[in-house]
Amino acid sequence: MAIKPSNASATDLAPDQIAGQATLPHESSDLASDEGLATELTLVHVVLISLIVGIFSVVWLVTYSKLNDLIWKNNFVAANRWMIPVIVVFFSLLVGLAQKYLHAPNVIREGAPEALAAGDYYGYRTFWGALCSSFVSLFSGASIGPEGPLGVLAIDVSEWLAIRLKLRQDDMLPAGLAGVSAAYNGIVGSPIFSAVYASEQPTGRLRKHVLGSNLLAGAVGFLLFTLLKVPPFAGLLDLGEQDVLTLGWIAWALVLGVLGALIGAYIGVAFQVFGKLMGRFDDRVIVRSLIAGVIIGIVGYLIPDLLFSGEGSIQRIVANPAEVGLALLLLMALLKPLLLALAFKSGYLGGPIFPSLFTAVMVGLAISLLAPQVPLSILIACLEVAVTTLLLRAPLTSILLVGLLARAGSGLLGLITVSAVTAMLLGRALQSAREQRAANNAQP
Repeated sequence: MAIKPSNASATDLAPDQIAGQATLPHESSDLASDEGLATELTLVHVVLISLIVGIFSVVWLVTYSKLNDLIWKNNFVAANRWMIPVIVVFFSLLVGLAQKYLHAPNVIREGAPEALAAGDYYGYRTFWGALCSSFVSLFSGASIGPEGPLGVLAIDVSEWLAIRLKLRQDDMLPAGLAGVSAAYNGIVGSPIFSAVYASEQPTGRLRKHVLGSNLLAGAVGFLLFTLLKVPPFAGLLDLGEQDVLTLGWIAWALVLGVLGALIGAYIGVAFQVFGKLMGRFDDRVIVRSLIAGVIIGIVGYLIPDLLFSGEGSIQRIVANPAEVGLALLLLMALLKPLLLALAFKSGYLGGPIFPSLFTAVMVGLAISLLAPQVPLSILIACLEVAVTTLLLRAPLTSILLVGLLARAGSGLLGLITVSAVTAMLLGRALQSAREQRAANNAQP
């Protein structure tokens, strides 16, 4: 059975913005453009690609986890806090070197799935730079998640396999995104996550082109991770189900949807500000990463919980938010998006999801100290889904993701949906207001 692509235009797929790599020519020699020689993408190809990418993803995740523990979780670093900025700056230097000399991609302007959808099937040529940057970016302690580099590497491996299989040029997009589906569905812990995300994209190739291959590849990736007993992110924030659904909790879901949308807008503003600030360094990538490393190192020394994406420290903070205190919870919620934007715009290769979720959790915990009568599961899950709805511009995907993270039952899932819809509507209103203001400013 072959998967038939459409010829519609490309649109955005992922929130992760990938750019900064050397521009590569579109040479037809690597692609089997002659229909008589090219191979049509079949379900067998999709299974093969998803299996290989899935196995690669497992190896990459295990390698990252073991090496990261070796670097950071040892007695010497624990006893000498001054090592935090030293390690951060060292690996930040390596981030800059990887960009300068290995043409490593970064997360500044353009997305890897965007480039793939637009016809750039040569990202795999910077695979070794991406692999190096993926490790050193995450080892640096920057506020970035592992989903970003894993997506880039999954596309690189998929592109290389598609070319080795001599697939048609029109089949490169579903083949590439099949690998991403296998990787993401495995780490998220859902066989349909990537397919739901693809279905929410604006009309164009990324919705019509890949749904079938996404479903199959995602199922393969999910089953592979499950059989290998690789722990998924599902259940990471299981705070207990809220069994009683009342009008009061629905009202809270509406309020939290508005608050989460404002947090999402704040994250967007942080990206714009740091995009302008770090954009002044232009091609001085080593200086840019070193400056970012110094800032991250200082903040990490003062507040170690702000290092990394945050999923490793969330559960400990959730267990006793009163010990952390209201002021520090709000301060961490304020600083985390700034560190995320700084890392993105300084060339670190990472993802935005988990740092953004960390921000939502800190705000939810702060509210819980002021309003302890509200179940923590409602506060955190409703804020998380509102933030991710604006971040991904995909409410169904956000509901699925947060529902998986919280292991939400029907009652909590209903409240999550209310918050997601609220954030979506508010986000659209804010976008319309910005567009109207821009149109007014453009008039003479």
